[in-house]
Amino acid sequence: MRTINEIKQEISPIFEPILKEFRIKTYFSYYAIFKNNLMIALYQNGATYLRISQKDMPYISNYPGTYNLSDDKIGLQSRKFCFIPNTILANSSQFSSLIHSTLDELLSEKQKIDNKRSTQIRTLPNMNLKLERMLKKVGISSIQDFAETGYISAFIKLVMQGFDATEDLLFKLNGALNHQYIYTFTEEQKRELMQEANEALYAFGLRKRFNTNHLIM
Repeated sequence: MRTINEIKQEISPIFEPILKEFRIKTYFSYYAIFKNNLMIALYQNGATYLRISQKDMPYISNYPGTYNLSDDKIGLQSRKFCFIPNTILANSSQFSSLIHSTLDELLSEKQKIDNKRSTQIRTLPNMNLKLERMLKKVGISSIQDFAETGYISAFIKLVMQGFDATEDLLFKLNGALNHQYIYTFTEEQKRELMQEANEALYAFGLRKRFNTNHLIM
């Protein structure tokens, strides 16, 4: 396999006028071209395979000489990456339009993922997918829902729903909203949390769950 620098020198006349700066990494037996950490093309033995945006796919599918990337040797099949013939590569405005359309689509997809992650409870300290699903079952579906509900009310909702609401869960809920991992909790902090939970449970007509006498202040 040729070096990254050799490949970059070979394809720079194609990509550099459009992308200015770009990176290359090996990808199976191909070379992947990245712009802003987004993979936009694959290259192998003089053949360029560009990731095509949904907007441009009908045009590329009907363009003479294009075809979807298919490599049975490594089991790589892709409907998004298409071989780009020289007639397009030689037309800088046409090739530039395809690349920028692809970048716009990838950036939009990345933004949607980032926005979704910013609302996911699992991204908070102490949280995971299992706990996120538990909270969703009691009507807490986002970080905003969680913050508005509060850790004590969320804990009580889980108790009333029949979940195994342990002291560990209580600490995780509190730590998640206060951006603190439970291994940093002091014994006094734990004791105060369990007392608070006991009082809240009692106020809701539920039995107290925690014995705080064994904790040393």
